[in-house]
Amino acid sequence: MLFIEDFWIWDSWYVEFEGRHHAFYLKAPKSLGDPDLRHANATIGHSVSADLARWTALPDALGPDGVGTFDDLAVWTGSIVRHDGLWHLFFTGVDQAAHTSVQRIGHATSPDLISWHRVAAEPVTVADARWYSTAAEAPAFDEPWRDPWVFRGESDGLWHMLVTAREPAAPGIDAVGSVGHCTSPDLMTWDVHAPLSIDSGFKQVEVIQTLEVDGRHVIVFCAAASDVVNPALKAATGTYSAPADGPLGPFHFDRAEPIHAPGIYAGRIVSATSGQPLLLGFVNESPDGTGFAGTISDPIPLHLTPRGTLQPV
Repeated sequence: MLFIEDFWIWDSWYVEFEGRHHAFYLKAPKSLGDPDLRHANATIGHSVSADLARWTALPDALGPDGVGTFDDLAVWTGSIVRHDGLWHLFFTGVDQAAHTSVQRIGHATSPDLISWHRVAAEPVTVADARWYSTAAEAPAFDEPWRDPWVFRGESDGLWHMLVTAREPAAPGIDAVGSVGHCTSPDLMTWDVHAPLSIDSGFKQVEVIQTLEVDGRHVIVFCAAASDVVNPALKAATGTYSAPADGPLGPFHFDRAEPIHAPGIYAGRIVSATSGQPLLLGFVNESPDGTGFAGTISDPIPLHLTPRGTLQPV
């Protein structure tokens, strides 16, 4: 278990390099008192492990930027890729002006996974009102654009970024979460495109990850029970998986099901040395049921079901 005495930790993402697993995660001090305050006080922590169970804390990777920037309040969930010997961290930023309602994507690089430097003070991608809900829509001041998942396309050679986003709001219609999509030829300049999902059946699809297991593609995401608006789906608060035709979809959200790991949210799938897919996510509730746990679980082995979803072995 990944546990830090004086801090809550939650959303996480992972990199394997030279035989060690690097965990990056959101953290906030327990001295805040109320765990709901953690979102506006989040920094990105960093720990390392040889077995995904015993962890050693390293210096924090990234914190808020200077006053007046898009991420001067807190930094949130992201992902990391390596290209030409340089590590690239794409992360979510929120500012003091809009508190946490408006989210944008930032970019930092590192030669060693330890020292990180922002590429620019400006975000690299933002929600495009042609396809996504933005703060410009009245009456809501809300612009979800977070949790970037970045990978290189096998066929086109482009870098792809999947983002937790939302379809534009309409009067009398519930919010619908969507998979935002951006591309880049070089990780530096990005174009925003139309979403990769329509009418997902969820109010939000958070912490997106796509992967291939046993030759089949899967999308993994998380949602609360209250986010499920498709009555044909099981409503649960946790990590979900659904079949996909490829890393860019189509994603079959109508066949999504929660991974049976109660209490684990924002799960990520990491491959063991054997190739076994493992689930790691943060524990929502303390063992005694008295409040938010703020720890990351030990790895949970998964298998691909005949339905094309992931479940514990």
